[in-house]
Amino acid sequence: MDSFIQWEVNLVQALQSLPGLQGVMTAFSFLGNEEFFLFVMPLLYWCLSPAVGARAAVLLIASNGLSNLLKVTFAWPRPYWMTEQVAAFDVETSYGQPSSHTLNATVMWGYLASAARRPWAWPAAIAVIVLIALSRVYLGMHFPSNLVGGWLFGGLLLGAFWRWGEGLAARLARLGLGAQLALALAVSLAYLGLGAVLLALVPAPADLPLWAQTALAQTGEAITPRAPDSLVSTAGMVLGLGAGLALVRRHARFDAGGPLLQRALRFLLGVAGVAVLFLGLRAILPGGADWLAQAGRYVRYALIVFWALYLAPLAFLKLRLAEPARA
Repeated sequence: MDSFIQWEVNLVQALQSLPGLQGVMTAFSFLGNEEFFLFVMPLLYWCLSPAVGARAAVLLIASNGLSNLLKVTFAWPRPYWMTEQVAAFDVETSYGQPSSHTLNATVMWGYLASAARRPWAWPAAIAVIVLIALSRVYLGMHFPSNLVGGWLFGGLLLGAFWRWGEGLAARLARLGLGAQLALALAVSLAYLGLGAVLLALVPAPADLPLWAQTALAQTGEAITPRAPDSLVSTAGMVLGLGAGLALVRRHARFDAGGPLLQRALRFLLGVAGVAVLFLGLRAILPGGADWLAQAGRYVRYALIVFWALYLAPLAFLKLRLAEPARA
């Protein structure tokens, strides 16, 4: 273990030595979880503002996609993989650089702060972003340098969205439906291809078997940092995102307002649809690691996002749980 890594391990140990923080840090870590944002995004989209929710969906999928590619590129371990000097208060099976929690939090909480347009929003967002990042170090999931990577790439992604996002969206809106659907499929497959190329070109670190052994001894769960699952899931979500946004603008534009009960019913129906698709397709489609199982994973995640962005709003309109959006 070189001196820089040992220095980072010492920092992790120092943070973990602070008493009584595990519950608090676990709670802050949840605020950076993909699952948390997958709750927030539909709530925004179905019940508050379709425009804000749609942008949040784009950013979340882009953030996850970027994180997946960077992790494969850097092929960096997590602290508890390397040494039992670091306690594992959580389990992660992917590589550690950058911290996806930190990257997601920077992008999503930064975007939500800008969308809120309130004086308190940015100080609150920055505090949450920092605490989420620190929680990942405390839980033994990341080195401090992984947080720097998350902040850096998250900031770059959010900055790119602010600089070019609206212009790109306007150009895409001028395309015909067929062109938009074809582009969604092309981007999805290009992302999948890029991930496959990186997995082929970036060799597994020589210490990976030792890391796997140490991680298994710590948590009892095997690590799978070179599994394509996350890449395939994200590629499917890209297809569902592009197709869903293309169709909703034409056939299911809806008003997210209305009485509280109506909004609650929309949310419950939408979440029920997500659960049926996720659990039902997982039961029907083949599991495992072969190409057929990965194809099933791709379809499952594409359909889940397609439901959330297009089919659910269409159902809201048909069931009169939402009014059509005013032109």
